[in-house]
Amino acid sequence: MPPKSRPTRARPFVGLLASPHLQRRITIVSGAVFTVGVIAFILTYFRGTSDAFKTPISTVPAQLYHQEKTVKPSPAAFTVARTFIETAVARTNLDVSYPLVHPDLKGRMTRKAWDTGNIPVIGYPAENATTASFIVKYSYPTSILAEVDLVAKPGSGVRPHLPFFIGLKREDGKATGRWLVSYWEPDWRPPIPAAP
Repeated sequence: MPPKSRPTRARPFVGLLASPHLQRRITIVSGAVFTVGVIAFILTYFRGTSDAFKTPISTVPAQLYHQEKTVKPSPAAFTVARTFIETAVARTNLDVSYPLVHPDLKGRMTRKAWDTGNIPVIGYPAENATTASFIVKYSYPTSILAEVDLVAKPGSGVRPHLPFFIGLKREDGKATGRWLVSYWEPDWRPPIPAAP
């Protein structure tokens, strides 16, 4: 006697979901629900912001940058620069160099700390500190940038010559203040080795 087969249970939704007509309707309805949700979100999020687009962010007129006019470099600036090289860079008579340095370079260092010689100025034993020429990169009423090529004293054990950039600013930011050294960096980059 053959085994009895179990009766199959009807699955009512399987037949309905297999219908292409019903699948199309479900797709259309779900797309419509999604669209309504997006519109509701946009209306809720941007409610009351229409006036924000009409009101200016600020009522103060914009302050446009006006570049200073270039001027002939001040001889007083070069006097300060040379004294700085002869003292701070050469590490001699540091007490004289302290009042010649802008806070941009010395920060909050006290004179006592400055006189120890552990200062934020790259030292160099320049033989030509009193005669080196300055090549001006720019000169404005309140700031100057120049390049100076220093030559080392014989037997000092450093590079034979090294160019430096030196920047000076007016003490009060106005064209009447005294010149102070605000920047001192060598114009040197380590050589890039050739590819093997």
